[in-house]
Amino acid sequence: MNIDLILLLIFGVTLLILMILGRKNAELEKIAFPFLYLYMYKTKIGLKAMDTISKKFKKSLGYVGTISIITGFIGMFTILSYLLFGTYKFFFQNQPSPIQLLLPGVVQVPGIPNLSFFHWIIAIFVLAGVHEFSHGVFARLRKIKIKSSGFAIFGVILPIIPAAFVEPDEKQLANASKKTQLEVLSAGAFANIVTAALTFLLFIFLIAPAANSTMDYVGVQIAGFDEISPTMESGMQVGEEIVMIQGNEITRIEDFISAIGKVEPYERITIQTENSTYNVLTAEHPEDSERAYLGVQVTPSKQTYRADLLQKVGMFPLQVLTWIKLMFFWIFVANLGVGLFNLLPISILDGGRMSYIALEKIMKDEKKAEKIWKVISTSLLAIILILLLPQFYNLLIAPIIGLLF
Repeated sequence: MNIDLILLLIFGVTLLILMILGRKNAELEKIAFPFLYLYMYKTKIGLKAMDTISKKFKKSLGYVGTISIITGFIGMFTILSYLLFGTYKFFFQNQPSPIQLLLPGVVQVPGIPNLSFFHWIIAIFVLAGVHEFSHGVFARLRKIKIKSSGFAIFGVILPIIPAAFVEPDEKQLANASKKTQLEVLSAGAFANIVTAALTFLLFIFLIAPAANSTMDYVGVQIAGFDEISPTMESGMQVGEEIVMIQGNEITRIEDFISAIGKVEPYERITIQTENSTYNVLTAEHPEDSERAYLGVQVTPSKQTYRADLLQKVGMFPLQVLTWIKLMFFWIFVANLGVGLFNLLPISILDGGRMSYIALEKIMKDEKKAEKIWKVISTSLLAIILILLLPQFYNLLIAPIIGLLF
């Protein structure tokens, strides 16, 4: 029983009921209704704070706006390259999709902790809050009116993803300079990237070391393969747990490193997992021709609390520390992943409008720029939908088929 997925479904049904009851005070934006849509509850929350910050830090925010634009286009190129390269590997090298649904009970990648429902809720609120607030601050910095702010619900059939929004005066924004438009549009993703960076630093230097010191890590699991991998060619799969190499028992990462250190390049070795036994011909390590190379990424498969700490402080404080560690991890992942994704040149995303402004500026021909922009946007949206189809099938169709048959 996947409790996180059950909680997500209950959450979605609850939001659907609230949407129906409060439909008079909300606005429905049909993206691909009823499969994709956005339900918005308009308020005035945060508008005064946006005004205050934009006035108090006017000069500093002017510099930040320029950095935000530069970061936005670098991020757009980065995420576009990642998507296209990942799509190629997905279709032609049988690799996992480069895009994963950020939903509790759904994100299950070897080597990555499962996303729980409550971590998801916190990560989404942090993500949406800093993103939309930053849009509002930069809009007010450039004297663009903010009509409203509020809460939103993004629906994928069920209304399951909470969000936030600010509603700038579109006429004022469209009539503003190109630089101003780019500042406002890039501000949200830039705020997410900064949040991810700060969270990452706290995670790496404070939270993770404290939490990891309480854990004992055992087992060695295949987390992935390098582009050139003798191990993958043997038929071994991601998620398998290595139990023996050349007759040597493998119980920890240290055992794995030690066993590989005894092997020569171009030596045929036996690797046993819990599923099968594989014969692997090692290669030369790219950085050291005298070392054997397997082209495999491994991670501990199990973790337990240290027995000595359990006796001293008990289970609950250790569980709280682990929970906080996972919270910081998912806040980082959500802000970086969704922040960069939002920079893709797709019409419904901030990156879409940024790319249109850039094309219009470069080509000096509005109609031609719009045609090229629509082709790029539609093509990328189609690629993303194709990449997500297997995940939608596993999430929505497979459980129904399982119940029927």
